[in-house]
Amino acid sequence: MARLEDHGHDVPTEQDAVKALADLIGPKMAEGLWTLSVQALGLHRPVDTPSELRRVAEHVMEVGELSRVAGRSLKVRIITYEALARAVQV
Repeated sequence: MARLEDHGHDVPTEQDAVKALADLIGPKMAEGLWTLSVQALGLHRPVDTPSELRRVAEHVMEVGELSRVAGRSLKVRIITYEALARAVQV
């Protein structure tokens, strides 16, 4: 797992995203919602790039109130990771 050592952030993963969703709506619903969102976007599991994770997070945010919370949290985490990664590369 990639880690930005100076900032203490791990790259977000699909597993993290599904777990966060499961904490809100339960594991079966989270797994199903994630899979349907991935399929709706024409992607394949596992989703492993930050840009694809962000797309799925945005799709999940459109489904309902609880999924919006999990999706927004993941999106913020990805944006933060990408910004820190750019800053470290400079």
